[in-house]
Amino acid sequence: MILASRSPRRRELLSSCGVEFSIFDADVDELSPGMGVALADLPQHNAALKARKVADLFPQEIVLAADTMVICGAEALGKPASDADAVEMLQMLSGKSHDVVTGVALIWHEKGICELWSETTRVCFKELTPETIREYMRLVDVSDKAGAYAIQEHGDLIVASWHGELENVIGLPLVKLQKRLKELIQDYGKDLFE
Repeated sequence: MILASRSPRRRELLSSCGVEFSIFDADVDELSPGMGVALADLPQHNAALKARKVADLFPQEIVLAADTMVICGAEALGKPASDADAVEMLQMLSGKSHDVVTGVALIWHEKGICELWSETTRVCFKELTPETIREYMRLVDVSDKAGAYAIQEHGDLIVASWHGELENVIGLPLVKLQKRLKELIQDYGKDLFE
């Protein structure tokens, strides 16, 4: 199996399932907000772009790609461009609920499999004071994190609750993925697990 991602969090999550995989970074021009695709559909579209590019190179391998987006109201929050941008994002999320949407693409050309789905988790933030934001940013490198936070890193400082799959917020919804991979093993006898 090939993971078409350079995300260390996705690598850790997939490893935690006991799946054997290699990594091949899919360098694609991703769709962004305002390009004619609904915000909630963008992660699935971008995951498909990544998976297709790698699957075309390795048609005999199962290719997995994912893309995660933080959506607050009608705005998508990507990775912060600066510390000031990160502070602004955390202030925007303060005291509010937002959606974390992860699109997943699972492609295996050899068997004619192309599956796309997305998972949404609702995250509720605490009211954040400027001091709390400073402390959080001191403890966590938010520069490579959508929405300027990582729920798994000192999330208790900023997150009040979540509804849905926690691993989805981290970057890869595991419940459906594990179920589907086990089905593929049963159907095709491919050994994916260590």
